[in-house]
Amino acid sequence: MEIALYQPKIGYYSSGKTRTGRQGDFLTPVSPGPLLGQLIALQFMEFHQALKSPSTIHIVEQGADRGHLAHDILTALSQHHSDLIRILHLHLIEPSPSLAKQQQTHLEPFRSSLSLHWHTDLSSLPPSSHPIFFYSCELIDSFPVRLIRFSSGQWYERFVTQIANHFDWIDQPASTELLNEINRWSIPTIEGFTTEIRPGASPWLKLLSEKIQQGAILTLDYGLPAHELYHPSRFAGTLRALRQHSLSANPLSDPGHQDLTAHVNFTELIEEGKKLGFHSHDLLPFMTALPRQATPLLRDNPPMSEKSARNFQHLVHPSFFGQSHLALLQTKNLPDSYRPAMFFS
Repeated sequence: MEIALYQPKIGYYSSGKTRTGRQGDFLTPVSPGPLLGQLIALQFMEFHQALKSPSTIHIVEQGADRGHLAHDILTALSQHHSDLIRILHLHLIEPSPSLAKQQQTHLEPFRSSLSLHWHTDLSSLPPSSHPIFFYSCELIDSFPVRLIRFSSGQWYERFVTQIANHFDWIDQPASTELLNEINRWSIPTIEGFTTEIRPGASPWLKLLSEKIQQGAILTLDYGLPAHELYHPSRFAGTLRALRQHSLSANPLSDPGHQDLTAHVNFTELIEEGKKLGFHSHDLLPFMTALPRQATPLLRDNPPMSEKSARNFQHLVHPSFFGQSHLALLQTKNLPDSYRPAMFFS
C-alpha cells in the first residue's frame, strides 16, 4: 500500500497528477467549494482569542494535495481578519516535489503577507514554543494498513504475492504484534472476518506531540470509533480502491493508478492522544459539528449566497459528507475556558 501510494514519481499521491475533484478519482470535503476553509478559519480565530491574541502562531497542514484548503483558509482570514495574517507562519508537510510545486503556485498570492514554509516530512517540522494549530482533511485514511483475516480458528495477515503477471493475496499466521492489536480492539473471531490495523497512526501522533508544546490538532476524515469499526456487521473491512469516482473491484490491480484507503480508528487517536497529554473534545459527524461552527455565517446579513448554501449542504447532508466524515479536535495546554464552537452547542 505504501509503495502504491507514495513511491517517488510513480506512486498514486507522489506523481502530482490530479486525484481529487470532478476531474480526478474522488471528491473530498474541499472539492465542493471554499466553505470548509472558512469554517476552519473561524475555528482558528477562536483558538487565537483563547490564547489572548499571541503575537506569533504556526498553522500546519499535512496532506494538502494542491493547497486548496490552505488557500481557502487564508482567503477567509485576509477578507475578515487581515491582522491575523501578519502573525502567521504556515507550514505544509509535503513529500512530493510535484505537489509542493503546485501548492507554492496556488499560494503565491499570500507570499508577501505571511511566512510560508514547506517540509518533506513531519520530522523536519521544527518544534516551536509558539502555539501550533495543526489540521488535516482526509490524511490518516491514506496511511498504510495491515490486513488481517480470521480463518479456521486463527488470525492471519494478508500479504501480497505475484502469480504470473498479476498480484494476489497470500495469508500467513499473524505475528504476536498483530495479535496484541487484535486483542486490544476486541476484534471478533468470526470465520472470514477481515479488517485492518493501521500501524502508522500512533507513531505519527507521538511525533506530532513532540512538535506541539501548546496547540490543537483538528482531524477531519472518514472513520469510526473502534467498537463500530470492528463490529461484526463490518465483516469485509473498509479497505477500498477508488478510480474515476467508482469503487475498483481489486485493490491490488494497477498500483499507482487508483487510490487505496481504509477507515480511521478514531478511538486509537483519542486513546493515544490522552497518553501524550492531549484533551479530546467530542468526536462528531460533520452534520453536527459544522453547523455549530457555521452559526456566524448563517446569521450574516446579507444571507449566505445560493452557491455557498449548496456548498454547505454538501458538507453536512448525510448523503454527502455529513454522516461519513467525523471531526476530532485534540488540544494541549490550552486555557480551561477554551470552548470551540464546533464541539459545544
